[in-house]
Amino acid sequence: MKFYNIMGCLLLSFFWACNSSHSSKEAHAHNDITIPYTGYSSEVEVFADVEPLATGTNSDLIVHLTDLATFKPIDIQQLTVSLVVGSKGVRVVSDSPVQKGIFIISLQPVLAGSGQLQFTFNKDGREQAVVVNNVLVYEDAHQAMHLAEEDLPSSPNAIGFTKEQSWKVEFETRPVQRLPFNQIIKAPAKVEAAQDNQTLVVAKTSGVVQFSAGSLYPGQSLSKGDWTMTIAGEGLTENNAVVRLQEARAEYDAAKSDYNRDKRLFEQQIVSERALLESKTRFEKAGALWNNLQKSVGQSGENVLAPQMGLVHSVCVSNGEFITTGTPLYSIVENKRLVLQAMVRQSQLPALAAITDATIELNSGEVFELKELNGTIKAVAQTVNEEAYLLPVTIEVDYDERLVSGGFVNVYLKRAETVPALVVPETALVEIQGLYFVYLQLTPEMFERQQVKVGASNGVQRVILSGLREHDRVVTKGAILVKLAAVSNTIDAHAGHVH
Repeated sequence: MKFYNIMGCLLLSFFWACNSSHSSKEAHAHNDITIPYTGYSSEVEVFADVEPLATGTNSDLIVHLTDLATFKPIDIQQLTVSLVVGSKGVRVVSDSPVQKGIFIISLQPVLAGSGQLQFTFNKDGREQAVVVNNVLVYEDAHQAMHLAEEDLPSSPNAIGFTKEQSWKVEFETRPVQRLPFNQIIKAPAKVEAAQDNQTLVVAKTSGVVQFSAGSLYPGQSLSKGDWTMTIAGEGLTENNAVVRLQEARAEYDAAKSDYNRDKRLFEQQIVSERALLESKTRFEKAGALWNNLQKSVGQSGENVLAPQMGLVHSVCVSNGEFITTGTPLYSIVENKRLVLQAMVRQSQLPALAAITDATIELNSGEVFELKELNGTIKAVAQTVNEEAYLLPVTIEVDYDERLVSGGFVNVYLKRAETVPALVVPETALVEIQGLYFVYLQLTPEMFERQQVKVGASNGVQRVILSGLREHDRVVTKGAILVKLAAVSNTIDAHAGHVH
């Protein structure tokens, strides 16, 4: 009997302890509840973690202010928060942010019901206000804790990424929009120097190539008149530059002597004016040839000079190689304009007539609109390229060091007609094993991975066929960071915000 009394006492103690523990945990969980409220203006995001509001009870608000242009905290020193329910309200002014972009403010509501929070502050010399509607104020604190918990945003796969984390990295969220979308044709394009920016230097005489500095390389910078090589004609009987220079000098000397003689004879009326003019013409012609050869021919042969400032694009000969007159030596480009030669499938021929614009995607992933590079579509071929049996589309743009002559880029050719489509930036998409996902914002500190079905892309934006609705807010920069955060933490939707 004594044994049963002892066991009964132990069981009662155990159940009491369990109930006490459960009550303690429940109370702790309720006390940790905060309700996220978010509001936007055209320039600012306001995110407030608010303890459940109840009449006659002080509730703390942790307010984060983010500049939508940079997604960094706004540096202000004063924030006014007003809670308005019906015709009554309470207003609190804080002059002491706990850190840049963060204020902690305490409010005591005076009337229960549905109201609005108003956040007023001065930014860039202008007063701005952000309003959050449908803010609930309860009759008492106990009711507030229980009912507010039911209204919290919840997801079993919620990913936490705090404002303090997002402020430190390149991050951005934007609403999904339905916008006019150009029908596009994607094609690879080769980058080349524009024809009027490229000069081919050819040999004017025959001889052996001797580079002036021992070598000439593609990419080498040249100034106009730089001596690049010599074509030595020593030992040659034909097209020998040195021999031509000597002959020109002899012709010049003879023509000069004849002209001076004819001038004296003309003064004595021994030769006619016509004979004097013919003599003068031969003299001037011989002088021009002599002067021209003097500039380009040295003691060893023809000195090849750079015809313009620019970069060596290609070298066609080797040091010590024997060449003949007219042989291409090298090409030089002046980096002012570049040509992108896009190659399009023949099946796209009917659509090419409507092409009016383009987007250019580099291998690095950087994307440019055609107008950013002062570009124009110069020509759309109606006949196929014989090598690849594709249709060339020629685009001309200003020189940019990220566009390498001889390299390749992707070009998205845009047709004039547009169709309305639900679109997100390409940077919002994360590909995992061939499937596409975005990170949907539940609150500015809570996100959820959402699978989407994608359509056409113009290099900047991608059409979303399913998985999102218009005005859903998604991560458009830093999506990969949210993905990494998902590996390290999955948060409880009921958990309070902690700094």
